[in-house]
Amino acid sequence: MVADQQTAIVLLDTDRAVGRWTQYGDLVRYGWRKDEDTDADDSVGQNTLADGGIFKELSIDAAENEKVLAEHSIDVMVDGRKYEGTGAYYNSLFNIDSGLIVADANSSPRAEKKDWPAEDLPPLKQWSDVVFLLWQRIAGSNVQRFQHHIQYAIANTDTVRIMQKAVGEDDTFSDWESFQPLRGGGKTFRPDSDEYYALLNSPNGFGIAWFLIQHKAQLGIKTVSEITVFGADGDPCLYFAISPVG
Repeated sequence: MVADQQTAIVLLDTDRAVGRWTQYGDLVRYGWRKDEDTDADDSVGQNTLADGGIFKELSIDAAENEKVLAEHSIDVMVDGRKYEGTGAYYNSLFNIDSGLIVADANSSPRAEKKDWPAEDLPPLKQWSDVVFLLWQRIAGSNVQRFQHHIQYAIANTDTVRIMQKAVGEDDTFSDWESFQPLRGGGKTFRPDSDEYYALLNSPNGFGIAWFLIQHKAQLGIKTVSEITVFGADGDPCLYFAISPVG
């Protein structure tokens, strides 16, 4: 078994991790602010994915999508320690009825403040925790509906290289339009393939794995049943199908 497979299996072993963050108030406590603008059309991914027919392929009503933007912009004092706003942001599209989360544009506290000591960053800083708390708050009793996740317009070079290799291309490949639409042109990998594990273990796959395993008490026990590499308006994207276990 390759190392990527071993890592991914650990990530999907739902008995090994429990999330520390379960209360929406923790976002406010550690300096996160939810933007009041929920107009999905203010997110680039909304229009691009809708125009490309991606939402339609997944039987998602794009008109029901809403923008959910969290910004780490507030200086706070917690237990006698000051945490300054980092300028980090996680911009998502949510569709509660369809169980959709799109990662539209993200920049973590570490990405914004590369030279800061780790202890100066807010403890609540990971995409998987911040976005989960938002999803739980907005979805309410429908929190377990989550079944679709899209990483839109991936810029992380390590992830892009893994995607290129998965679809049999070299590291100069950039014609992602040849992998659209999602169902007709994308390439899908399931847990019986090395490519699946490599993609799940990529920087853009790691977050959704942690999202599922750390919050199983709220989401139910779910797994990534398939991963599709596809293009949207020339940008590389990943689709993760989420399914209940058992």
